[in-house]
Amino acid sequence: MIGRRVRAAAAGIAVAALAAGCATIPVAGRVRDGGSEVSRGVDVGFIATSPAFDADPDAIVRGFLLAAQAGPTSTTPFSVAREYLASSAVTEWRPYAQVVVLDGPVQLSTPESLDQQPDRAVVHASGTVVASLDERGAFTEEPVPTTKDTTFELTREGGQWRITSLEDGLLVPAQVFNATYHRTRLYFPTPDLKNWVPDVRWFPQQTWRTNAVQEILAGPPEWLGAAVTSLLPAGTALALNSVTEGPDGNLQVPLTEQVGEASGEARGLFAAQLRATLSDGVSEGVGVTLLDRNGPIVPPDDVELPSLPRTTGQALVLRDGKLWSLAGRELVESDVAANLDGLDPTALALGSGASTVVVRDGSTRIVRVTGDRAVLLEGADLLAPSVDRFGVTWSGERAGPVEAVLPTGGRYSVAAPWLEDRTVTSLSVAPDGARLAVVSTGPGGPAVQVAGIVRDQRGVPTALATPVTVGQSVGDVSQAVWQDEAALALLGQEDGAVVYLAGVGGLAGSAGGLARRLSGVSSPTSLSATVGTGSVLALDGQGVLYLHQSSAVWPVVAQGVTLAAFPG
Repeated sequence: MIGRRVRAAAAGIAVAALAAGCATIPVAGRVRDGGSEVSRGVDVGFIATSPAFDADPDAIVRGFLLAAQAGPTSTTPFSVAREYLASSAVTEWRPYAQVVVLDGPVQLSTPESLDQQPDRAVVHASGTVVASLDERGAFTEEPVPTTKDTTFELTREGGQWRITSLEDGLLVPAQVFNATYHRTRLYFPTPDLKNWVPDVRWFPQQTWRTNAVQEILAGPPEWLGAAVTSLLPAGTALALNSVTEGPDGNLQVPLTEQVGEASGEARGLFAAQLRATLSDGVSEGVGVTLLDRNGPIVPPDDVELPSLPRTTGQALVLRDGKLWSLAGRELVESDVAANLDGLDPTALALGSGASTVVVRDGSTRIVRVTGDRAVLLEGADLLAPSVDRFGVTWSGERAGPVEAVLPTGGRYSVAAPWLEDRTVTSLSVAPDGARLAVVSTGPGGPAVQVAGIVRDQRGVPTALATPVTVGQSVGDVSQAVWQDEAALALLGQEDGAVVYLAGVGGLAGSAGGLARRLSGVSSPTSLSATVGTGSVLALDGQGVLYLHQSSAVWPVVAQGVTLAAFPG
């Protein structure tokens, strides 16, 4: 074997900023190079440096990686990075074909047998992959870190070394990813127009608002499917490849002529959809002006707007055979009239504002204990229930199928072909009633997946869309509950029972968007959480109930607790 000289791709402080290289995937979908928008609130910029005169191949590749890393934050994306490329490669390289997120800097090496060739050089690069983005900004976390190897071929052009062959894409260390890519929640309305449903994407910092509008116009992702809807006629697109700031401070969104076919209500809802999406990270929000070829579009101002998904109501706690309400960090007697006589509650769920309370009786029955007590579901080994905003109770046999029981008692099997060879261990419906988080085991091991809930015209759940997988780096998950509008609290069992947070589409505030551990509580057996405040309840095997809020501590709320649940 030939010897290899190995070097870190950057030294000193540059190591932490090292990024882009290339990824081996077919190039498909749109390329995001284009006009630069007027950007607000970009906190971090990276200064790219042109190639040094008479730089050796190693320095050229190192410089290219650093310059490419600056591309997503530049007003002239990748213009400096392309200075490191030979003329034949300048137009062929597609930086956004895929973004590979690494757990550290790229390592460079040069085969010694090629060191002395006068007009040709090869530099190898490698890194450890923890996540990736596709060309539409969709985030995928790797189950286990994998090694990425790529090769740069160089030749002399005008006496200077330049890169002639490289793979498409970028390599971005996790420590840099959040500074160069903007985590963006694309909001789509539910079919009844009552809730916004987020779809998290990651776009280049410099053009994220333009990218966001393009993707909203492209329609919902497959994993949401018919659980949400589009507002404008098919074919509506940006008339110009840029979202800019107008003289009045509003973001101007120029649209093609198809927007004229939309109703006034649809245009008003679309403007609100863009405000919700484009205000991401701006506390005071932003104004949006829609434009067509005739000028500004003035939508009606009396349109009823959807709400962001939020949990409504306090948690209920079962202790000493009675229901208690969680008030702050204390338990108070609940005013919910529930009939628990003769039952063996092993799981608890409640609808919005505790309008409906159901329990699992042993492992064989789901019983509504408020109003007229009724057995909703019977089976041999039933899942812990979850109740959505429509009052529908979700459960079913662990071996399937997932079942939905209407408040009127109607029972429906929910089609989910992707669960046919799997055993479900946990399910949790989001506050918007449009998404279901499912934990299952089967071929490939445990998986946490989120899928859109497809309903018929009566609102009856009929199917789950093709899911997206979440928190793949967390081992042996037994339960998932909604902790944020786009994040789950996971109960992992790989190294003893541990609580994690994982983003549906990548986690906010975490390097590289990766799942992270919530330390401070030991050996919990079940979780519940609330969307809005982000509070998490953890119950251990000794009946001790812990509460996690904004700090890292888990104060004890109560002891002798049997069950605890927030609405949902």
